[in-house]
Amino acid sequence: METIKSIKSTKLKKVMFFVLVMIMSFTHAQKVNVNSMESLIDFEGNWNVDNYELKDEKWELIGATSSKITLEHDGKFISEKVKYLTKYGEINMITNIGYDNRLKKFKLCAMDKEYGYMDVYFGEWINEELVFTNLESDIPVKLEDGKTLSFRLTYSAINNRSFTHLVEGTYDNGKTWFSFSKSICTRAKD
Repeated sequence: METIKSIKSTKLKKVMFFVLVMIMSFTHAQKVNVNSMESLIDFEGNWNVDNYELKDEKWELIGATSSKITLEHDGKFISEKVKYLTKYGEINMITNIGYDNRLKKFKLCAMDKEYGYMDVYFGEWINEELVFTNLESDIPVKLEDGKTLSFRLTYSAINNRSFTHLVEGTYDNGKTWFSFSKSICTRAKD
């Protein structure tokens, strides 16, 4: 009789554990839908931006700027105004990000003051990083030497206190990438 009770108790514990794990997984999944703007809510605010360039395969700080990210249209989009410092000079950007329910992808529109470009990127979450490229969504930049240049933008280490923004370029339609610039953003104290 004790053995039957023990077996039933063990089975009941396993079932209860399974149900608890399923509830916890479902609850966590419900908190943030990564395929929606909810996953970008931590970006809102004022940010200090440390700008880096790659020298001898090591990132070196080249200066600090600031960024302001706001929610637009009832949280359906985020809009950023930022100044980046790169080894190529200063770049003033306005960037808008939204989730396109028709395409089931994030879209990013980046507009810079210095070159007058408006680039469109498609993006998705890959291993907890929000990765955008303009390989399929935009015309590559044609350089004087005849090469074409496209970009990949990666937002990583994202939380409500900081995130990293990595810009990479490609001359071969994404087969290989080279580092263009990196910025580490930390929330500014109000």
